[in-house]
Amino acid sequence: MKVLLVTACERIINDPEAGACLIALFHDIKIQVQKDAEIPRNAVVPQQWSVFVKFGLEPHEEGKDYTLITDILWPDGTSFVTGYELRANQPTKDGMTFNLRNAGFPMGQIGKVVVRFKLIGDGKDVCEPFEISVNVRQEKIL
Repeated sequence: MKVLLVTACERIINDPEAGACLIALFHDIKIQVQKDAEIPRNAVVPQQWSVFVKFGLEPHEEGKDYTLITDILWPDGTSFVTGYELRANQPTKDGMTFNLRNAGFPMGQIGKVVVRFKLIGDGKDVCEPFEISVNVRQEKIL
């Protein structure tokens, strides 16, 4: 099993025949805030965003049950989302994908929001844990 792609994006459109279309990929986000505004450390902006994960499979890995477990951490290392589970739908020779959809983006802390993954199959880890990060910046405006 091999991780082929992991990325954050605004949204994912799935087509069963053509595959996934990823809209507005990003690794950095700038939030505009009023100059004198005091932003709570746990502030979340109501912005839909997704993370797309694609695996390449060997023939012996096809057709098995897999679960992707996701944790999202604030820049200070505290938990934003813990243990979110997505189950794969019949992995095939074309690979296996997971689409993690989120309704809000953590914006209360400047720095890297870390999205950490672990893949489980038959009750055990299938590959090494892996992660991506999205850098959060704040721009003060008048």
